[in-house]
Amino acid sequence: MDKFHICFGLSAYGTLRSVFRKQNLLQTESIICIEDDFSVGPLHQLETATGMNKRIEWIHSFFKRVEAISPEDLTTVKAYLLRNLSFPAQIPDGSNVILWHGQNASDSIGIHYIVSMLQDKSLSFETIDITAFSVNYDYKLRNRDGNEVSYVLKSVGALPPNFVMDAYQVKKNMPAPLVQSHIHEWEKWSQSDSTLRVYKQGEVLEVSEDFYDASILEYASKEFQKAARVIGTVMGESDQCIGDMYLTYRVHELIKQGLLQYQGELMPLRRLEIRLK
Repeated sequence: MDKFHICFGLSAYGTLRSVFRKQNLLQTESIICIEDDFSVGPLHQLETATGMNKRIEWIHSFFKRVEAISPEDLTTVKAYLLRNLSFPAQIPDGSNVILWHGQNASDSIGIHYIVSMLQDKSLSFETIDITAFSVNYDYKLRNRDGNEVSYVLKSVGALPPNFVMDAYQVKKNMPAPLVQSHIHEWEKWSQSDSTLRVYKQGEVLEVSEDFYDASILEYASKEFQKAARVIGTVMGESDQCIGDMYLTYRVHELIKQGLLQYQGELMPLRRLEIRLK
């Protein structure tokens, strides 16, 4: 039986590929990377070419508002997204599909999307929940004081390579009713017009675009500091998995609203400093 591992994001893909290569698994098991953040941007009919092209247009427009991005980079982004639409062709009937994920909004919706895209194939599904693994394993990190503290991993990209094979051993079967539940859930998300989604108490919720604004303002100060530092703090302290691009967009919006003052240049981010107004 062919085995296909599916993960979300290039960081997760790089970690799995490196470990699998060392374990000589790549000769018999394949890895597919879904490179997208399903917590941000339109999902409407994303399983279709029309829906995917609308998402590509939105992402291109979004990037241009927050970063001086080259046409070549935009072409790369488009290629990644179109690959997400065509990945089912790589997986033959009778294969075993193993979904690596964390408990976050993007991965949760991503699983709905993947299972729905593969529903016409005869496949067996298994899942590896990195968040649950880190809790059960009592994964620890050292804090600033040098003390070990328990830490919950929210994504596969955060999983240290030396724990990959341990996580692999605790994969779970996805029973048929759960497969159907994922398909049903995607049918609902495919009708969504929301822009931002978060993960709360085991479910994904639609929230307003300004959801992270309060945190940005909380970690900004009366003194100018690098916007990247504020954004990094928000990302580190948040219980959500959110990318720096979206937070950069919200910083720009807060500047427009007069709640933040800036000096330097709005783009690129490394040249932007902000303070409370």
